[in-house]
Amino acid sequence: MKRCTLILLISFQCLHATDVLFMEDFSGNLLQNWTMFGDPQPRILDSLGIPPPCFNNNGDSMGGSGVISREIFEIANGLGVECDMYLSCENRGTWVTAGLYFITPDYINDRSHSGYVISALAFSYSGEMDWTHPHLQGVLYLNCIPNHDDRFSVQLYHQNELLDGWHRYRLEIDEHRMVNYFIDDSLYCTSTVSIPDTLEHVRLQLGNRSSSWGIALHDNLIVYRP
Repeated sequence: MKRCTLILLISFQCLHATDVLFMEDFSGNLLQNWTMFGDPQPRILDSLGIPPPCFNNNGDSMGGSGVISREIFEIANGLGVECDMYLSCENRGTWVTAGLYFITPDYINDRSHSGYVISALAFSYSGEMDWTHPHLQGVLYLNCIPNHDDRFSVQLYHQNELLDGWHRYRLEIDEHRMVNYFIDDSLYCTSTVSIPDTLEHVRLQLGNRSSSWGIALHDNLIVYRP
């Protein structure tokens, strides 16, 4: 497995927020703010992070593991979440994903039929072991699914500059209820569908699949009102 390169942040602060609603640096009891799902369950790593500790989704190659926020957040006139994420995987490996998601309040986990993902910004590695689509390497997934019949979905392949280093990922629902996708303060795209007014609240989810080939880490999460 490749060595994790640590980068120290000057400050744990969201520069885009007018109102910070929630912060998490994973230094406390994980169960205080989050509900865990998956087998194996996610865990805290005391040796890695910016600064340590950090969250490791610790999933398997078939079904993801992760956490869902206990707190429910109102979308109102806009809502944002940002998080530092790190992904590393051996060249032959696959099925290692770091992800940041807005989900419906009744969503249980990725194997459940209750609720669904509203918007996702996820980064995955697809190598030789992915027999369906090998050699796509670093793959970005940018999704917005306001209902089961309408969706915005973009997949960007060979985003290998995002591997083996910490990067800041941000999902932001604007005043028009469109979703903006940022990485390291660069706007990658804006959804072409909007979240309906009938959906007033969301929870957060971190984590997805992993394998023995690599590691997916999350740290310094902030939820804010733009």
